[in-house]
Amino acid sequence: MVWTTSRSGAFSVKSLYSTMEPGGSALFSYVGIWRACVPLKVTFFSWEASWGKILTLNQLQRRGYSLANRCFLCLVEAETVDHLLLHCVMTRALWNLLFSLFGVEWVLSGTVKETLLGWHGAFVGKIRKKAWQMAPLCIFWSVWKERNLLAFGNEVLSIQRLKHSFVCNLWS
Repeated sequence: MVWTTSRSGAFSVKSLYSTMEPGGSALFSYVGIWRACVPLKVTFFSWEASWGKILTLNQLQRRGYSLANRCFLCLVEAETVDHLLLHCVMTRALWNLLFSLFGVEWVLSGTVKETLLGWHGAFVGKIRKKAWQMAPLCIFWSVWKERNLLAFGNEVLSIQRLKHSFVCNLWS
């Protein structure tokens, strides 16, 4: 049997991903997610988020649930994976905290996957590189946990709790 999407004719996970990517664009690197020093549940969540598979309100609507779609954090925009984890004004406070901790200027990409693809930390130095690699995954996890407290725990948004959760996740 010949796998026609690879030059050698042999099946590989890399060639499978290239067939799944729209337009055959650059493959998504798993290394930044699966080799980060974070708990497995955070790694798995980040992997699912990068593929747009976490159950945000817009994903639930796609599955046929009749729900109002409004972000639990900002209460303004529709809740999508990219809005919730990157672009929500409340989430931006975490990103800004991260960038100030590392003393960098950064422009976030449009999607979670693009953000992770561009997340390189050679400029932060060898000592801080591990924390830099873990940071986006810790932000994603902290935001998701806060979102679930608001959605299911009848909590009120606390930006301080969100920042504390992120810092604890990053440095633990």
